Amino acid sequence: MRKTIRFAMLLGASFASLAFAGTALATFSPKLIVSSATPQAAGGGGAVRIGAIVGATDDPTARASIYVPTGYQVNTTSAVGTKLGDVTATAAAADLGGAVLPLTGELDVAAPDAAAAAQCQTTDVQMWNLKLTAAGQTLNVPVHLVQASSSESASGYSYKLVICLPPPDVPAGTPGRAQFGAKLLSATFAVSAITQPTASGDFRWTSLWTPYNPGKGTLNPAGSVETQSVRHLPTQIKLDVTKKKVTTSKTKRVNGKKRVIKTVRTLVKFSSTVTENGAAPGSVVITTTAAGKKVGGASGSFYLASGKSATVKATAVVDSDTGNVPTGQPANAAADLFYHSLDATACVKSAIFGGLPCADATLGGVTISATSAVKGYK
Repeated sequence: MRKTIRFAMLLGASFASLAFAGTALATFSPKLIVSSATPQAAGGGGAVRIGAIVGATDDPTARASIYVPTGYQVNTTSAVGTKLGDVTATAAAADLGGAVLPLTGELDVAAPDAAAAAQCQTTDVQMWNLKLTAAGQTLNVPVHLVQASSSESASGYSYKLVICLPPPDVPAGTPGRAQFGAKLLSATFAVSAITQPTASGDFRWTSLWTPYNPGKGTLNPAGSVETQSVRHLPTQIKLDVTKKKVTTSKTKRVNGKKRVIKTVRTLVKFSSTVTENGAAPGSVVITTTAAGKKVGGASGSFYLASGKSATVKATAVVDSDTGNVPTGQPANAAADLFYHSLDATACVKSAIFGGLPCADATLGGVTISATSAVKGYK
């Protein structure tokens, strides 16, 4: 209990001076990326996907609190052992010469753990577990689902996910040291227990990150930063397809006689647009295919031979131009979580953090598509 009180007092005292702690930001600059776990249909909904990146040379992360905006639905009734989503992550292992380990696993509902909650100083509504595997070993990272306080609720947040990590850079053999001396660099996981709003709107996720003092295993509240990820919902694609009968005539000599040969084709024109909550996205690249073959970008045209049919498909890669959350796995554009950087200029300082600098904001990337079947003229 005394440790909890000391920690809370230290954080509270530090936040008042964080606006002037610019030098602390230079060695700790995490990113938060929030997106959807599956392509979003009209009307919204669907599970969320959360990603985080910390620089390889940044101070180790001690604690991260990710705040869920009001409007998202949070299910707290899933049974222990329920799988909530898949996880990929990377960590630098000091005990393995600094090698970056790829980690894979799943997010599960865990049994209540009073000791873990006390260590992270949380009052849990439910506890989840990031069950990760690497080099034949299993790493368990508790995720504490916590009800927002009255002030956090008044600021537009319903719950927060709190993760406390052990120090990776203290001497080997130190009690509580991270396994392998592993420093978490990135993670992305789907969460079926958190679903997106069905109402349109702009939703701002925020997060509070606190590092360790390098090599000491002690908290550095003065190095804390706020980072955000914005969601403009819903993200939608509209595909318009038109067709026109085109008949051409050509005279040919057959058996010494002239004959007029008529050819019927279908001219198909297409165009597509993408919106996020009714506005243009931060970035978008659209590719259109017909019968599986590329026929253009956001707009264009092609011909179908007489009697032929095709499915026109427009695929939009939205807000994915800046980078992606490293997974340590072979690149897979369809599965990786990409983002569009908004930088600190779009970061809106949250009152709940008492003047803490807001260091970064992102738009989480998604890939969405629309199709239209076209039957050609004969």
